[in-house]
Amino acid sequence: MKLLIHGEPVTRLHSRSSVKFWRHRKQADLDLARGDFGAAALNLQTCLCVLGRSLPASRFDLACSLSWNIIRCSLQKISLVRWLLKRTPGHCNKGEFQDEAATSARDAALVYHKLHQLHLTGKLSSSWRCSGLNLSLCAVNLAECAGDKISPSLLAEIHLTTAVQMKISFSGRFSFLAAYFLGCAQSNNSTGESDSLPESLRWLTHPMGKHFFIHFNWTVKSAAKESLYSSSRNPADPIAQIHRTFCESLLEKALYSLAKPESSKVSPEEESCEFSKAQEYLKVLNVFADSVSSTTSLPLGGSPCILSNHSTDPICRWWYAVSSMAIGWLQGDDSSVKSQYMDAERLPKLLDAENPLVKAVVYMCRAMQMSVLGKTESSQNAFTQCEKASTFLWNSLNMSGTCNNDLNKVIQLLVCDLLLSMRTSLWQKQASGEAIHASKSVLTGFQRDLSSLRRLALTFKPAQCKLFLHEATVRLMAGASPTRTHQLLQHSLQKRPPNISKPGDMYSLPGQRERATAILLACRHLPLSFLSSPRTESSDVG
Repeated sequence: MKLLIHGEPVTRLHSRSSVKFWRHRKQADLDLARGDFGAAALNLQTCLCVLGRSLPASRFDLACSLSWNIIRCSLQKISLVRWLLKRTPGHCNKGEFQDEAATSARDAALVYHKLHQLHLTGKLSSSWRCSGLNLSLCAVNLAECAGDKISPSLLAEIHLTTAVQMKISFSGRFSFLAAYFLGCAQSNNSTGESDSLPESLRWLTHPMGKHFFIHFNWTVKSAAKESLYSSSRNPADPIAQIHRTFCESLLEKALYSLAKPESSKVSPEEESCEFSKAQEYLKVLNVFADSVSSTTSLPLGGSPCILSNHSTDPICRWWYAVSSMAIGWLQGDDSSVKSQYMDAERLPKLLDAENPLVKAVVYMCRAMQMSVLGKTESSQNAFTQCEKASTFLWNSLNMSGTCNNDLNKVIQLLVCDLLLSMRTSLWQKQASGEAIHASKSVLTGFQRDLSSLRRLALTFKPAQCKLFLHEATVRLMAGASPTRTHQLLQHSLQKRPPNISKPGDMYSLPGQRERATAILLACRHLPLSFLSSPRTESSDVG
C-alpha cells in the first residue's frame, strides 16, 4: 500500500517546488521552439528532479527503476492499483490531495514523454541501452495514474510513442508488445466519438497504416533529412517521422503500380482497370497526407523548417496531383487531366524547384495538358514541352548521390514512359492514318528519350519491359524494315501467366497498356501479311 499509493511524490500547488518546476518547463518550451534540444533536455531533467523523480544515475539504478516500472505497469493493467485506491482508509476522503496527486502525475508523465521523444529521435544521448524503455514505461504508468487530468489524445500519443519503443527494442516473439500498445492508443479514443482521435494519429486506424507501423522497418532518427516527396515534420516527434515515411511509402507504391502494374489474380471483369492499385494507394495518401499536427500540450518546435500544428503537406499534395494527372492521361480521361493540372502547375514553396527531376515532371504535366486540348498549335506546344522535359530527365539521370534512389528511379521511369507515349500519340495524330514517317526533330527527341529508358533499364528492371514497345515504335516512325518491328511487337503481346515462378520474370512481361498499344500499332502500321502470321495470337489481334 505504501509503495503503490502513498509512495508517489506529490508536488503541492503554488509551492516553491511547483514554481521552480513551471519555470524550468516553460524554459524547456522555449528551447524546443528554438530547436535547442540539448538545453531542453537539461531543463526537462531539472523538472524531474524538482518533482522528486530524478533519472537513474547508474546501471543499478536503471535496473531497479525498469524492474519496478514493469511490475507497476503489470499491476495497473489488472486494475489492482485502482482497487487499492478505493479501499485505502482515509485516502478517498482527501479529494484535494487526490487532485494534486493526479496533477503531479500528469506533469511528470508529460516530462517523461518529452524526454522519451527526444531519446527516440536521437536528440537525447544515453550510453545505456534500456534508458528509452524506462522513460516510456514511466510516462505510461504516470499518465494512467493521472486519470481525468490527462486528455485521451495525449494518453493515446504516449501509448503510441511507447509502441514505437517496443518496436525498436523487441522483435521476434515479443513483437506483439508494439501491437498491444498500439491497441491501447486506439482504445483510448474508442468512446463513441471517432472525431476525438487527433488528426495526427488517425492514419494508424487505417489497415494500411497499422500494417505499416507493425510490419515495416522504419527509422525515427532521420528527422532532418530533406526529401523531394514530403514536407519536413517535427524533428523531435517520432510519430510524425513515421507518418512521413508512411506517406512516402504510399507514394512509392502508387507510382510503382502506375509505372509497372502488377498482375492481379482476379477475374477478367474485375481486371478492367490496370491502375486500380495505384488509385487505391493515392486515395489513402489523399486522406492522410495532412496528418502532420502534434497533440501534446508541450510545444515541440517553431523553426522555419517545421510545420505548425495545423499545417498540411503541400509536397505530398503536389505529387498526388501529378500522379492523378498521369493516370487520367493514360486512361484517356481528359477531364481528369484538366482538373488536376492547376494543382500540378502550382509548385510548393518548400519543394526544390531547381531539381532537374522536378523540372522534368513540371514540363511533362504541361505537355499532357497541351496534348488534350486538341488544337494544332497545342500539339506543337506539347512537343516543345516534351523536349524540355526530356532534357531535364537526362540531366537527372546524370546526377549522382541523390536521396531516395528507389523512388527517384520510379519517377524517372514514369516520366520517360509518359514522354515516349506522348511523342507516339503526337506522331499518330500528325500521320492521320497514313504511313507518314516522322520528321528528323521528332525522331531525335524520341531517340533521346529511348536512350534514357535504356540507361534506366540497366539499373532498374521494371524499365526493361517497356523497351520492346518503344523500340518498335521508333522503327515505325523511321520507316524501318517491318520484320524486326514485328518481332518487337510480338514480345509486347505476351500475356502474363497467373502464377509467376521467379520474381524477376515479371519485369520482362508487358502490362495491359503495352499489349493494347502493340496491337494498335501492328494493326495500323504493319502490312497485312504480318497480321495474318501464325505467330500472332488471333485473340489479341481480334
